[in-house]
Amino acid sequence: MRGVIELDIMEACSVLSSIGTLAIALTSWYQIRRDTLIGYVPMVVIDDFTWSDGRLVAQIRNYGTGPALDVTMWMMLRRDAVPIEPMVDGRRVTGLHLAPAEAKCVHLVATRPSSERGRADVPEEIRIRYHSVRGRTFEGRAEIPQDLRNEQTTRPLGQAGCDLPE
Repeated sequence: MRGVIELDIMEACSVLSSIGTLAIALTSWYQIRRDTLIGYVPMVVIDDFTWSDGRLVAQIRNYGTGPALDVTMWMMLRRDAVPIEPMVDGRRVTGLHLAPAEAKCVHLVATRPSSERGRADVPEEIRIRYHSVRGRTFEGRAEIPQDLRNEQTTRPLGQAGCDLPE
């Protein structure tokens, strides 16, 4: 009776070679799948805030390797989350998308703080939610600097100006 253990050297080498080839194929599949998932990850960040024409302006940029789809933002006024309808280049947009390394100047719906209104119209932070092309959802937040919340700022546009480098 001939068993599995009674293989000659050539048959044993052939079996080991087949097992090794299968192991290499499985690890290659895993690595390709992992690289594909990592390769399309957006990372949207609010770089700067400023006031322009009585509106709060935010410069947002995608530092990730994949596009950011359906970027939505909320203003946090005390404990209330108020949706933002962003304006880009003077037009209100319903869907905001960012390609990798793309920056946009977004006018947020908020009014400049004044002595009559105080801090009621100025959000304390902005929250962002966006999706990747793989369907994953990402969230982020950025606090508005204290000097923009407390007093009327007449400084010129900084990075958040609409003359962004491409």
